[in-house]
Amino acid sequence: MKGLLRSVRILCHGDAGSALVAAIAVAVIGMMLATIVVSQAILVSQDSGSDRVRMVEVHGAEGAVDAVYATLETSTPCAWPPSGTQVVNTAPDKANVSAKITYWDASPTPVQLPCVAAVVTGTPAYAVITATTTTGGTVQRTMQSKVRLTPLNDASHSAAVFAANSIMTTNDFTVESVVPGSTADIWVDSGNVDCNSNVTVDGNLIVVSGTVSISNACRITGDLWTKGKLTVNSPQSGGLQTVGGNALVKANATIAGGTKIGGDLKIAGSLSTWGSGPIVGGTTKTGATDIPNYVPVKLPEINYNLPDWTALGFTLSDWSSAVKAQAQANSSTSTLATSTNPADRCQVAAPDWSLNGPLKSPTTPTVWDTRYCSQTKFANALQLRLRSDLVIFAKDFYGTGGITVVSDDGVTAHKLWIIVPDPDPAPGNGIAECSKTVSGYTPKNIKFDSGWAIRPPITVFLYTPCTIETNNATTFYGQIYGGSVILRNTGTMWFVPTSVPGVVLPGTAVVTTSGFRVDIVYKREIKTP
Repeated sequence: MKGLLRSVRILCHGDAGSALVAAIAVAVIGMMLATIVVSQAILVSQDSGSDRVRMVEVHGAEGAVDAVYATLETSTPCAWPPSGTQVVNTAPDKANVSAKITYWDASPTPVQLPCVAAVVTGTPAYAVITATTTTGGTVQRTMQSKVRLTPLNDASHSAAVFAANSIMTTNDFTVESVVPGSTADIWVDSGNVDCNSNVTVDGNLIVVSGTVSISNACRITGDLWTKGKLTVNSPQSGGLQTVGGNALVKANATIAGGTKIGGDLKIAGSLSTWGSGPIVGGTTKTGATDIPNYVPVKLPEINYNLPDWTALGFTLSDWSSAVKAQAQANSSTSTLATSTNPADRCQVAAPDWSLNGPLKSPTTPTVWDTRYCSQTKFANALQLRLRSDLVIFAKDFYGTGGITVVSDDGVTAHKLWIIVPDPDPAPGNGIAECSKTVSGYTPKNIKFDSGWAIRPPITVFLYTPCTIETNNATTFYGQIYGGSVILRNTGTMWFVPTSVPGVVLPGTAVVTTSGFRVDIVYKREIKTP
């Protein structure tokens, strides 16, 4: 019996050991499973964190690109943000992002345009946005996008007077508009403006790259914008406003006390004055940063391109033959009627020793090409009677001595273009050139004096890449586009907009703050430099 009990106890002890071993095995397996679960959880957490960081990086860079899209609709930034970087999220997923923007023109071989202080020199057609995201001091992702830029111009009309280089308005000259709802704007693309001695601009004066000096009763009824310094030497007599609208100056200003400005006076630099200072109808601000940026647009090229005119129904008529026929119709016995040399018909005058009467244009739209003349000259009370629209191309044009242009029937409206064409028709050149000679042709000037008058219902468009000058009681309806423009000595110009086939005349509201329509060419992630 005792032996049996001992055997039972031994067996019982054996079962207990087995249970312990089993329990330890289960515990080990549990620990292994726990280790696997924890490892997996750590791995998943790391992957999630990496994905979250990558998401922040990519989305941050894409967000910067999208922000530049929106900014391009109103301005031309050189970088985003203008300085430093932008935090695109908060810790622990903080990322810093910045973007640089480069601008390119639309030439056959695109050229990168300079961009300084959010002002682009030239006319951008494309922009490339490169945005980079930094996390932990290391650049992780770079997104790049190319966009096509189409200017969003304000509702605008072309200028009454466009001067590529400089303009002088002096001595009782007035520029007015006869078109309801429009203003007679003067645009000076490059160069300074000296406005003095009873000059009135019934519109806006925009001086894109130069300075403005105002004295002796020069008045601008609209806005004045100047890139360079504004100097007003004396206030208007009788309490009249020197500037009827806003005076916007991207530099410093010196303004005589008592000068009246109808709108706001905003000066990017400082203001110096004497006496009581200017009288401003709106607000006065120095150090202003909210002044819009006008950019040069350059004098558009107008070449001798006959198909542009014939497409509109114009016919080329030989100038020499036309003058000879008119002289014979006027019973003239001068060389205009008898000579076989076309050069003898480069000067036309009204008296009996010349044309012996008026010069009548053809009854259908006509182009007269007088560029073979060293100077095409209308003189001595010549009357040009238009029976249809007329284009005169010349190398150099001079009208003097009481010249008038009228409608032949006194009622029907006609248009006259006097064009000294740009010499270089090369596509993509884009620059109107005065001093360049091509195939023996060098453009020169247009000048009127001594009572030149273009009377309603006739309008005229004048163009030369060189100088346009009017003097001594010159009056006309139309537009002027020239390299340099001189308007003086008791003249009046009434602005009537016109057009030139194949040419876009820039509007006077072309400003960078009008922005662009932004069309995406591509957007992609690229290798970080």
